[in-house]
Amino acid sequence: MIMKNMTRLAAILLIGGGMAMSSCDGIFEDLAINPNQPSMDAYFTTPEAVNDAVMTLYGYISTQRCLGASGSKTQIIRGDEASSNSDYGKPGMYGSDLNASYYTIEQPFTLMYTTASQASYVIETIGNVDFTGEEELRDAYLGEAYFWRAFAHYYLLINFRQVCPIRQMPRNSADYVRAPEAPEAVWDFIQEDLANAKTYLPNKGYWTGDQAGRVTRGAAAALSGLCYLYRSGIETHYGTDKTTFYNEAVQEFDEIIKGTYGTYDLADDYSDNFDIAHENNNDESILEIQFLGDVENNTFNPGTATSGLAFDSRGLMFPGAGVGYEGVVHDWLYEEFVNSIDKDGCTDIRMFSTLMFDDQKEEIHLHQDANGDPIRLEGPGGWHWEDMYPPTDEAEGFATVANQLAHPFKAGIKKGLDLSMPTLTNGDGSPRMTGVGAGTQEYVYNQPRAHGVNWRYLRFADVLLMYAEAVLSGGQQGSLTPTQAVNRVRGRANMPDLDNVTMDDVKHERILELSLEGHRFYDLLRWGELATRFQTLTREDPNFKKFISATDYEGFTTNKHEWLPIPINEINSNPNIKQNPGY
Repeated sequence: MIMKNMTRLAAILLIGGGMAMSSCDGIFEDLAINPNQPSMDAYFTTPEAVNDAVMTLYGYISTQRCLGASGSKTQIIRGDEASSNSDYGKPGMYGSDLNASYYTIEQPFTLMYTTASQASYVIETIGNVDFTGEEELRDAYLGEAYFWRAFAHYYLLINFRQVCPIRQMPRNSADYVRAPEAPEAVWDFIQEDLANAKTYLPNKGYWTGDQAGRVTRGAAAALSGLCYLYRSGIETHYGTDKTTFYNEAVQEFDEIIKGTYGTYDLADDYSDNFDIAHENNNDESILEIQFLGDVENNTFNPGTATSGLAFDSRGLMFPGAGVGYEGVVHDWLYEEFVNSIDKDGCTDIRMFSTLMFDDQKEEIHLHQDANGDPIRLEGPGGWHWEDMYPPTDEAEGFATVANQLAHPFKAGIKKGLDLSMPTLTNGDGSPRMTGVGAGTQEYVYNQPRAHGVNWRYLRFADVLLMYAEAVLSGGQQGSLTPTQAVNRVRGRANMPDLDNVTMDDVKHERILELSLEGHRFYDLLRWGELATRFQTLTREDPNFKKFISATDYEGFTTNKHEWLPIPINEINSNPNIKQNPGY
């Protein structure tokens, strides 16, 4: 597993163009030369050096200051599903911390541009390296560079709207102060890179052993289809060019469904998409953002070798896990699952991999094992809800822990947590629902930087649902009808088949299948439903986005909160770019 052997890929972290490197395990062993220093051309002369440079792209994406903490919370908490009291999640709470100076906004912005710059260097110089007899490997490296450059621009575009594309490695100061290009030009550039990525990348199955998890042609096709779909919706609602690309989206998704790039399928067990055991060896996974628990480098600093690649779960952990760690799910999402009943009259099995909640409530209908015993929902350490939150005479559930702001909520966030790790206990053997003490470094659930569950960023179920959406939106149907595609996803969860799928059905199924995986905000964005959705929840739910405090939530502002603010450092250094509206 590629990034599981990159135990020290923190060593490759670069912010703003300068690398700090130290030795790494596995494929990164003995990597000690900084290819962004003046000696880069002299160093960049062997296939091994090209591989080193490509691997840094994965490192930029996976560092805690990019998608490992800052960027992931931006994507997950920013929607309507959940709230967080973590510093990482605060911008998603729509209070005063959603500003142009906040570090969890600025850091992914910087690192995505860094990724694009590094990828451009690989693209421009790989032709100078002798790959005689290894031409297929050269093409794979080149395809990876095109893919991650496209991914970086995609992330910047859907979050910040204004993008100055890195079309070549910056050569002088003028390359850093260019004017942003029109969104349609950036979308076109992204698709150009993804087309090149599909040309050069290998099919599924090429990367094996400790290389498993590197991107393939299927990942490029899936991201291309997603970008066609996103572009069609986003530009229809917010742009000047209303051209849609639903036919192109259908074609990209259909090639994956037909197996053109290798066999992809739904995992037999839905929960296999969210654990450690099935990382990089799950037929459903198309693109995984690679993470590794990192407690040795717990006190990390951006731009140094002490910046790890853990999926820092701070802001997602269950209430009581420590100050600044907790996340909760809004009640509408809990109710959405409660109302989803399978063919056997049981609660939608996907709820048990998505949320942590009291499974003994009367509205929950548990599945049974072969002996007819109910299959209970388990949290960290195998604990049940009543073990984690034993009721008292005065309180029950989240109200029994220190963070009293959590008590109105019915469920916590389960996806993204490594519940296979041991849990610290109190003297009486009960679970310790408080954080690890200062300076303690242990691979336990209570330590948020010990979590290293890969983020299955694109999986086959998502492709099926996006395919159905693209067809229903006007794309020419491919090998499946929208009803067949959606029912295939529902069938894995033992849900009844639908007779005739509508867009409302697709939207509903995306909630049940993909909640808390970072897609919800962008679903609402491309459907043009962000403002009305937030206004409805603000009006109907007195606790919506009020996990931090009853007053910090300032509400969703139309023509502002669709995009993040351009970081103030960029505004101050580039006179050609203006701040996004409202900030």
